[in-house]
Amino acid sequence: RVQVEFYMNENTFKERLKLFFIKNQRSSLRIRLFNFSLKLLSCLLYIIRVLLENPSQGNEWSHIFWVNRSLPLWGLQVSVALISLFETILLGYLSYKGNIWEQILRIPFILEIINAVPFIISIFWPSLRNLFVPVFLNCWLAKHALENMINDLHRAIQRTQSAMFNQVLILISTLLCLIFTCICGIQHLERIGKKLNLFDSLYFCIVTFSTVGFGDVTPETWSSKLFVVAMICVALVVLPIQFEQLAYLWMERQKSGGNYSRHRAQTEKHVVLCVSSLKIDLLMDFLNEFYAHPRLQDYYVVILCPTEMDVQVRRVLQIPMWSQRVIYLQGSALKDQDLLRAKMDDAEACFILSSRCEVDRTSSDHQTILRAWAVKDFAPNCPLYVQILKPENKFHIKFADHVVCEEEFKYAMLALNCICPATSTLITLLVHTSRG
Repeated sequence: RVQVEFYMNENTFKERLKLFFIKNQRSSLRIRLFNFSLKLLSCLLYIIRVLLENPSQGNEWSHIFWVNRSLPLWGLQVSVALISLFETILLGYLSYKGNIWEQILRIPFILEIINAVPFIISIFWPSLRNLFVPVFLNCWLAKHALENMINDLHRAIQRTQSAMFNQVLILISTLLCLIFTCICGIQHLERIGKKLNLFDSLYFCIVTFSTVGFGDVTPETWSSKLFVVAMICVALVVLPIQFEQLAYLWMERQKSGGNYSRHRAQTEKHVVLCVSSLKIDLLMDFLNEFYAHPRLQDYYVVILCPTEMDVQVRRVLQIPMWSQRVIYLQGSALKDQDLLRAKMDDAEACFILSSRCEVDRTSSDHQTILRAWAVKDFAPNCPLYVQILKPENKFHIKFADHVVCEEEFKYAMLALNCICPATSTLITLLVHTSRG
């Protein structure tokens, strides 16, 4: 028996808590999911309170500060507030790094205090049980928790999503939070005005944010009008920033070639060509030889290259004969996300080729070996065709289905040429497709 000791100070109680709540991927993801569910539950309880409430008539300002809240509903909201505040304080303590004001002045912490502390105070002061608390602001805390757990969720389910998916999700959640905040704020401030219900508030917000403005539903009180002005100003600041980031990611994605469709990969046959740099002579030789065989006419070629297309390659790929067959993706075979974009696991074959004009041939072989390892690890059932430059490096890719060594082939040709002159010319003519 071997006794295992922790030498990273993880034997203290604080470090064990940090390991469970922050460092451990699965447990921290569960904590964030639980926190996200709590925030959604608090928003749901607020909606239930509004639906069950029957506001009294009159224009008294007390209706803004006091609401009708049943005892079971109050108990549920107090329980949620206690759990939420305790979790926030605990996570703040575990992530504390010497600057306490940085922890206290964070927007999520301030919102947590606003939404939780009044309910906790009402436990000891029963007269405050009907005090209005803007619980609907928890939607922003739910959005913050969602942003924090996106990457952990993708790692936990072993599914890689693009930055475009994350940005679209954040944009949609931001828009929903703005609309939900505006709905609840207008409905509450109009308790001394038209006494709008949630549906009328939703209708007003959609009409206002879409800039249609029918005018059949309008706020009456100065407080609700001021709130609408504030929400429009916030939307004019926040939403353009989100759209700008989304547009930037879309342009970058279009520049890098986007993704090869999963449905297309499962219904059509395709091969992946991995190169470190793509030149026009290498591309044309590969395409001419690949499509020379009649059985390969229906195959698609997905090119995975870390560099951008040069002008000559772009012009060739715009020719109709190649634009319908060849798809260029800017990415690296060393990244699982780029291999997923090329749908390497569904490919019929993968070709890893070396550049012909490499000065450092050993370094080029090292890159080829790393790409071959990455592809074999990501898609072990995909047939692998690898071009290597130096014979001593063939040992590292012996797992590949077919390996072609350039120097070994060249030396064999020279040897055969010594035995039988013109052998090199004959083989060169045989291995190239005839053009008539």
